[in-house]
Amino acid sequence: MHVSNFIVNDERNLYDLFKNIDNIFNDGTTVHTDRNTTKKIHFADRDFAVKSFKTPNLLQRFGYANFKKTKAQRSLEFSHKIIDAGLHSPKPIGYVISINNLQIQKSYYISEFHSFEHDLVPVFDNFDKHISLLNNFIKNIIIMHNQYLYHHDLTKRNILINTSSDNNFSFVDNNRISFTKMSLKMRMESISKLTNDISNLNKLATMYSNNSNYDTDQCIYYIQKGFKKSQRYKNVKNFLKGN
Repeated sequence: MHVSNFIVNDERNLYDLFKNIDNIFNDGTTVHTDRNTTKKIHFADRDFAVKSFKTPNLLQRFGYANFKKTKAQRSLEFSHKIIDAGLHSPKPIGYVISINNLQIQKSYYISEFHSFEHDLVPVFDNFDKHISLLNNFIKNIIIMHNQYLYHHDLTKRNILINTSSDNNFSFVDNNRISFTKMSLKMRMESISKLTNDISNLNKLATMYSNNSNYDTDQCIYYIQKGFKKSQRYKNVKNFLKGN
C-alpha cells in the first residue's frame, strides 16, 4: 500500500493529521453522507472538514491511480481557483491518497471547517422571502462565470450560507469544474439544476439578466432548455438503474 500526502505550504505543521487520517476520520462527527462522507474533526485546537470519497469501480480505480487526477486532488486545486476568483470556499489544506496494486483505494480531501447557518435548501423552500439573498447569490455566480469557471455540481446543498460573515456564500464539493469561456447557454445550464420549479428558474434567469448585459428572454429560454436537458439525463440514468 502506497500512501501519498499533499499539504499546502503554510499548513505543514499538520503532518500528524495526515499521517493518522484513517483513525482521526473514524472519530469525527458526520456532517453529510451520501456517495461520499464528510466529517468535522477537531485537531490541534482547530476544526477541519474531511471528505472521504467512495471507492470507485475497478476501471476508475485504475484510472485515478495512474492517469487522472483524483477527486481529492481536483477538490483542492479547484477550490483554490474559486478563491482566486474572489469568491469563498473553505481553505484547502490538502489531500491523502492510498494506492494498492496500481489502484486507488482511499482518498480524503481536507479543508478548514466553515461554520455556516444553512445551505440553499431552506432558501429555495421560501424563494420569494429571500429574493435579496438570491440576487446576491446570482451576482456571485456571474463572477464565477466571468472568471471562466463552470461548476458542474452547482446544487442547493453545495452552497453554504452564513449571513453574519463577510462571505455570505461558500462553495463546496468543487471537484467537477471546467475552465472555459462560457456562452449564455452554458451559463444558464450551470444554474438550471438548482430547482425543479420552472417559475423560480425563470426568476433566477431574470436576476442573471438584471445583473449582466444578457437579454432576459434569452436567459429564460436557455435556463429552461438547460433544465430539460438535465431532466432527460436523470431519466436515462434512472432507467439504466432500473428505476
